[in-house]
Amino acid sequence: MTATASPLGIPDQCKAILLARLSDKREDVDLTDEGIPQSLEDQIQRMRDRAALLGWAVYKVIKNPRLSAYKRRKITLPDGRREYRVFRPDLREALGDLWAGRANALLCLDLDRAFRDPKDLQDLIDVVEHAPHSIVVESCTDSLHMEKGKDNFDAEIRVLVANKASRDTARRVSMWRERQARNGKFGGGRRPFGFCLGAPDVPDNAMPEDLVCAWHGGRDCKSGITTIDYEIDVIADSSHRLLQGISLRALAAELRERQEVPTVTGADWSAQTLRDILLRPRNAGFMVHKKQIIEGVKAPWKPIVSPEVFYAVRDLLTDPSRRTGPGAAPRWHGTTIYRCGICTPLGTDTDADGVKPVTCQVTLGGREPRYKCKDHSHLTRNVAKVDRLVFGHVLYALTHPRAYELLAAPPPEVDAEGLRAERTAIRQRLELMAEDEVLGLKTRAQVIAATKRGNARITEIDELLNATATSDPLATVVNASDPVQAWADLGLADQRLFIDRLCTVTILPSGRRGRGFDPTTVDIAPKHTLGSGSLPAEALTTAVA
Repeated sequence: MTATASPLGIPDQCKAILLARLSDKREDVDLTDEGIPQSLEDQIQRMRDRAALLGWAVYKVIKNPRLSAYKRRKITLPDGRREYRVFRPDLREALGDLWAGRANALLCLDLDRAFRDPKDLQDLIDVVEHAPHSIVVESCTDSLHMEKGKDNFDAEIRVLVANKASRDTARRVSMWRERQARNGKFGGGRRPFGFCLGAPDVPDNAMPEDLVCAWHGGRDCKSGITTIDYEIDVIADSSHRLLQGISLRALAAELRERQEVPTVTGADWSAQTLRDILLRPRNAGFMVHKKQIIEGVKAPWKPIVSPEVFYAVRDLLTDPSRRTGPGAAPRWHGTTIYRCGICTPLGTDTDADGVKPVTCQVTLGGREPRYKCKDHSHLTRNVAKVDRLVFGHVLYALTHPRAYELLAAPPPEVDAEGLRAERTAIRQRLELMAEDEVLGLKTRAQVIAATKRGNARITEIDELLNATATSDPLATVVNASDPVQAWADLGLADQRLFIDRLCTVTILPSGRRGRGFDPTTVDIAPKHTLGSGSLPAEALTTAVA
């Protein structure tokens, strides 16, 4: 039922929506038990008092902490158009209730707190003017009053002034952040992983020696500049191992299992969290403003990784062709590495024939872990026995008198910047050729051939860049005084990398049943020239353990 209205157009029985908003994004504001900044609760209480004074019933309270009424982003409008608007789900909810008649009044703390964008105010004006029932809008500070048929000029002027003030503030903040970056200073915000926040400010009547840096125990640290050794070790190690071939998921899984270095927020390590950290230009000692590296400005801290390593990591993680997928990191040595000998028979040249090999995964099923074909159930083999056999072949190569031949050749002198530019140009040309195919300017065969050659060249460039950015992971074991023990000390991800680097493992079908494990059903083809062989069983004790 539509509420009746007084001669002034104000409904006799107002059901009001209380619209509270807070744009503060600081982490140190006081929070209520619901995790809402205390000042937002203060707004709501003041609006409840105002509603009681007006004799209004509160229909709904819409509260949005940390929501800007000024910053715009591209959104989809109800008619499907895309344009830049302020993201205000709180306001859209309120306007929907007002138009539908579920409420007939809107109450906010202040015009400036509710609106900073003229388009948002105009949307409210349209609802008040054209709704089939009377709507009234009020504020606790009397800065906003709106009724159907009344002049809204004052509110429109106030919003324009507030919008200009926001633009001026945004410009000053941007200039201040750029000045901070050019002077090698931290621009504020959440503590970047690898850097401390320095010593806290000393309040009145407090002793400076009682307030020290939580990470270094002194007062000489600088916020966002002084490094934390055990955290920068994670950045450097993860960057180099990523270039060596270890996946982000595997690196994040190791960090979760070790539980030695927490994230900044205390949340569990994830591939996405690690990716964001490794992509930061500050790792290479670069200063950034508006996500762009400032040329000619060096950071006041020692770079965690070299620029070559950073650029190689960035190229790898931002490559559009990079395949990523959900799920946990592999828990077994042969998962996605060992091949199914039925689906991918011996002698199949996957590179020349364009055939993707079918690999194995592990199944438990109430028995000892077994490798099985990833696509079918026609082949299974005991995990421990297959791995023991593979370890023997890997360690045969690592302990061979000519094991030094396994190491990659010294990195050539290359023009890293020129190679990165060439890589980008190839990507752009391939995208243009794909568009030409759609327009009929190129045939599908031409595009496929060009894509194959382009991707092959990109692979060559990646190998050259990676070779100059990181060392060969095999060197840590080959050059060790005890290669067997060095192999045993490696983590799962590194051992998987070694296996994939040194041999091709194919699990073959077995022609007999019930006679135990048959080593001849596991084909291990070396990818090196040291020949086939296996370390004696007694020497495998340490490696398997």
